[in-house]
Amino acid sequence: MSALERVERALAAAEEREALGAFWALDAERARRAAGEMDRARRARRGPLAGVPVAVKDLYDVAGLPTTAGLTGAVSAARADAELVRRLRAAGAVPIGKTAMDPLGASTGGQAPGFPACVNPLDPALSPGGSSSGSAVAVAAGIVPLALGSDTAGSARVPAAYCGIVGIKPALGWLPRRGIVGAMPSFDAPGLLAESVADCAGALAVHSASGRAPAPRGRLRVALLADLVEESEASVAHACAGAAALLAGERGVEVEERRLDWRADGFGAALAYELAETWGDRVDADPSRFTELIRSTVEFGRSRGPARYEAAMAALSAARRSLARRFARFDAVLCPTVPVPAPDREAESVKVSTAFTRLFNALNWHALSLPAGRDRTGRPIAVQLAAPPPRLAPALAVALRLERVMAS
Repeated sequence: MSALERVERALAAAEEREALGAFWALDAERARRAAGEMDRARRARRGPLAGVPVAVKDLYDVAGLPTTAGLTGAVSAARADAELVRRLRAAGAVPIGKTAMDPLGASTGGQAPGFPACVNPLDPALSPGGSSSGSAVAVAAGIVPLALGSDTAGSARVPAAYCGIVGIKPALGWLPRRGIVGAMPSFDAPGLLAESVADCAGALAVHSASGRAPAPRGRLRVALLADLVEESEASVAHACAGAAALLAGERGVEVEERRLDWRADGFGAALAYELAETWGDRVDADPSRFTELIRSTVEFGRSRGPARYEAAMAALSAARRSLARRFARFDAVLCPTVPVPAPDREAESVKVSTAFTRLFNALNWHALSLPAGRDRTGRPIAVQLAAPPPRLAPALAVALRLERVMAS
């Protein structure tokens, strides 16, 4: 299939499934031009993502399109692509449009006042998750195989879990953030959403300034976080235990039960303080443009003050050192992505959705969510693999093994 044929199919699918609300703006003519030029130059060196249509969360700048960040009101068109969008184009991928998100990425319901509703393609009664809702929906609906998202407390992994696809949040510093609207700069991480772990890994290698991580050697060691499994609903606990058993049955993989025994106290306050610092003045100047959640979070952040913020950040730094030592012999930890199956739209809760994902943002570990079946009513369930920054390649190797064995 030519690049233009792939892009035309993606654009047609986006228009046919417009009711899903995945896309807020399509960049159709430029996408067609780029694909046509790629086909005409087919004998020239082509990038590893040549002709792949991709979706871009409306937190990233795309030249010529406004970056709304989920907020209503007039916004000027971006003058240049965000660095990750530029790298996508350089690798041959073709961005086809901007996708739905929660305002400022500050919640996980996948809805933004003033914008079309975003709908889970597996079941419209279920939450699509957020804040990278549109990117997850575009992949889950088969419109594109790859999308850009972001993840501050679970914003790529939660919608991936609820929509039955793969989502990854690399540790900060692995992917560049230039041209992405920021809100909580100590924790805002670019993310990727895709149909498979292999697609995520390939795209991550293209995007990463560090290049492809070296392949792991020897046995892979995985810690099953028993305390997080115990805190999950029965269907989720069963799925996670089943995933651990499948891994343990693989040659060259060892699985041991461990306990995290840590809940990132102070993380929420640190996020709120940073949101107040970055967006507080704009919230004061035009409060009607922002949701009640954003306004109340800014007020809470201001009430913490710099001394409490510094204390919280110091505690998180100490926890990062301590937990990295405690899990030093493991290549990855395994736990549920979310303690519940995908909830109804009206029942979705930021606190519940991010209960486990936020732990690895606070620790600044790589973290990846992959589908692990459904409960008896058909609600998607997902498991999560995470690892400290030096262990991205082993964590991806574990994820590839787990994805393969769960599909067999």
